[in-house]
Amino acid sequence: MNVRFELMMASRYLRSKRSERFVSIITAFSLIGITLGVATLIIVMSVMNGFRSELIDKIVGVNGHLLVYLKKDNRKNDHVVNIAEKISQINGVYNVSKELNSQVMVSSSKGASGIMLRGIDPSDLIERPGIEENIVEGNLKSFLDGTIVLGSRLASYLGVSIGDDVTILSASGTTTPFGTIPSSRAFLVSAVFDVGMYEYDRGTAFVSREDASLLANSEKTASQIEVFLINERDSKSIATVIQTNILNKEKVYTWEEIHSQLFRALKVEKNVMFLILTLIIFVAVFNVISSLIMLVKDKEKGVAILRTIGTSKIQIMRIFCIVGSSIGFVGTFFGFILGVFISVNITSICNFIESLIGKELFTAEVYFFNNLPSEVDAVEVFYIVFVSLILSFLATLYPSWKASKLDPVEILRYE
Repeated sequence: MNVRFELMMASRYLRSKRSERFVSIITAFSLIGITLGVATLIIVMSVMNGFRSELIDKIVGVNGHLLVYLKKDNRKNDHVVNIAEKISQINGVYNVSKELNSQVMVSSSKGASGIMLRGIDPSDLIERPGIEENIVEGNLKSFLDGTIVLGSRLASYLGVSIGDDVTILSASGTTTPFGTIPSSRAFLVSAVFDVGMYEYDRGTAFVSREDASLLANSEKTASQIEVFLINERDSKSIATVIQTNILNKEKVYTWEEIHSQLFRALKVEKNVMFLILTLIIFVAVFNVISSLIMLVKDKEKGVAILRTIGTSKIQIMRIFCIVGSSIGFVGTFFGFILGVFISVNITSICNFIESLIGKELFTAEVYFFNNLPSEVDAVEVFYIVFVSLILSFLATLYPSWKASKLDPVEILRYE
């Protein structure tokens, strides 16, 4: 009696006869259930990872890793330049951008819309990867005073393209005895960007800081300073250095603090989804238990004969553990292959489904992005596979123990 014998008996029990077809069907459902459970977990976790990673890339690529809000009385040029120069000298900082932001109305002959107008130096906008790498029309070299850079969805809504004019209307204007007259100015569209995030593509535009200051009719040249880092993991430590050694009345925020509610909600949702989808594997595992119990019942005579020829209780347990674990291993393996394949090719699969049904599955207005992002985390995949294998093995213990406790004398007496 050895391991080869146990493997041989387990393989025979896995091959069903005509009279055992019902047990085989339950076993097949158990295998399919584990496969679908593992695949679903891998796909959902990968999509959640991709969504978070893509969201960070879009937010940080457009806004920076750190944000220094300037007090209203500290927005003049000398003070702003002084803070920016000191921050730029910190190790780990690769770009410091001064901005003057305001809510305005942009209009063309085909429509009008409220947007966030961001005044920025042309050299700083070129250094901003989230914009510079996503220009779809024009180029940032032509971004000068009197020109404007629009998001793709905003340009489409206004019906404008490169070389067209748009008018910016600002509530900050000239004060007269009859009240404040809003200021307006025409700008030439020099470039159009598409970062793939609806919030920016539809509601953001860039002009030079000087134009933004003139439009606001103010001597203030910046409302905030955005800091881009070489490594995003250094954001908290560098923020502490800036707050302690450079700033006085101002306050510095990391990208995690600014969007803390959003990323906290994503983390909670990811954990809840993991727990809920793990129940699919639990259901499949219970099917393994029921199929093994039925198999033990069906093989009572065979087990009794094995016991009479000297097979030990431990070996009987091992035989049925191998049977159940084989189902779990095969189901987990196919689930792993299916889950990783779909996760890696999910964009192509979604595009194929959209072409079949003629309908957009993931609209940017609802889901932030133009397509469904996915990022496979090897560590998470390992945990999913490990949990599935452990649960599958644990499911075999009780039926195997019941098989080892069968009394061959009682069973063969009535044969």
